[in-house]
Amino acid sequence: MMLFMEDELAALARPTAPCPLRCAVYARVSVEDGQDKQMPSIEVQTQACRAFIEAHRHKNWLALDGVYADNGYSGGNLQRPALRRLLDDMQSDQIDVVVVHRFDRLSRSIFDLETLLPLFTIPGIRLVSVTQPLDTKSPEGRLSLHLLTSFAQFERELIGERTREKLTATRASGRWQGSAAPLGYRIDHEQRLAVVDAEAAMVRDIFQRFLDLGSMSALVEFLQQRGYKTKSWVTRDRKKRGGGLFDRNAAYRLLNNRVLIGEVYYEGEWHRGQHRPIVDLALWNRVHEVMEQRARRKGTSNQDRDLLDFPLAGRLFWHDGRAFGCFESSSRKGKRYRYYTAPTGDQPDDSEPHPKNLPCAVLHEIVTDQIRQRLRDPSLLLDTLLDGHQGEPVFDRNLALAAMKQLDDVWGMFIDKTQAQLMLNLVQQVTLYPDQMQLRWSQQGWETLLREHYRPEKPV
Repeated sequence: MMLFMEDELAALARPTAPCPLRCAVYARVSVEDGQDKQMPSIEVQTQACRAFIEAHRHKNWLALDGVYADNGYSGGNLQRPALRRLLDDMQSDQIDVVVVHRFDRLSRSIFDLETLLPLFTIPGIRLVSVTQPLDTKSPEGRLSLHLLTSFAQFERELIGERTREKLTATRASGRWQGSAAPLGYRIDHEQRLAVVDAEAAMVRDIFQRFLDLGSMSALVEFLQQRGYKTKSWVTRDRKKRGGGLFDRNAAYRLLNNRVLIGEVYYEGEWHRGQHRPIVDLALWNRVHEVMEQRARRKGTSNQDRDLLDFPLAGRLFWHDGRAFGCFESSSRKGKRYRYYTAPTGDQPDDSEPHPKNLPCAVLHEIVTDQIRQRLRDPSLLLDTLLDGHQGEPVFDRNLALAAMKQLDDVWGMFIDKTQAQLMLNLVQQVTLYPDQMQLRWSQQGWETLLREHYRPEKPV
């Protein structure tokens, strides 16, 4: 039998004080303090959260030292250092309550919210807002939080749609959208391309020299000997760009820039612009005939080479409608590097991460993986395809499924050109966001693929 002294019994009889609820403050602004007049600064958010915690001291709330602050980070993704530390500390049982000024400080993405909410269903962890009376401890609170975040994401998408419409209207009006004018032009006060006579003469000379010399290597050697330089410009933050000697890649881009013949690029296609061309169309055609002849002598046409290297050219866009370009580096130890180059021009929301150059191989691997996933499990895709073709011809669903799956089985046997052609046929558009990628499939391409490989008796 265990015996207790009188003072020990008295201690046991006294009620145990409840453990304090450890409260962490999370704050975020999309731009540096003081630049965003619509959202309180990190300091103001922190003060409001700490006052809120102090008001709940009677519930045994205790503010933890420090603050989890992401200054200058977008709420459209989870790649934020302070947020990652917060989540790690939650997982390691160092936090009981997370206090934010507003819920959109935590996330503006419904996809990220789906990732975050389960963490606040861990017993003992709750999420509360100073300005929005919702609590994730209740089902109603979690539902309301979903609705708030859906509206925040809707706002982001609406801004993107308006930006795309503005860009389309601006391009159609002939105003230039790039951050720098191409060689031969300058941007006037109306944001239109105006001809720079001296540069235009140099551009025409380069085109003519290519015809006279007959090869890109000889042209680059000539340009470097003469000291010809690429277009130079100054960025908004006063940094100088361009102005270097021509290399093979710069010369190739110049000879293929259709802006020089009076066209502009938008909505995935080249259109007649309102600026004055500086290269005669006949000269342009002669140059490209020579380039095509040289490519055929090497066994690969320009068109096939572009297909192999950049099958997503003209189909890759940032979510605000700006198109990615294509870039091939000059040979480095016998190897070339290819990228889809980030679109230029003003970005409406500077708080959001800017697009970056993407290695072709990396993006192609991701898109190819998506295609092969559809081939391995084409059920939903087939529902759409077969619904539109009832009876002509009569498709057996099981045979169609087997045909698609077998294409995945033999994918590795396809030559590079076949894989690139399939990507070109099946993918209508790729749209990139800071935190996700969206693929829009070409229904016609998938229908053609099904028709070509479906065999009523036996799948290929």
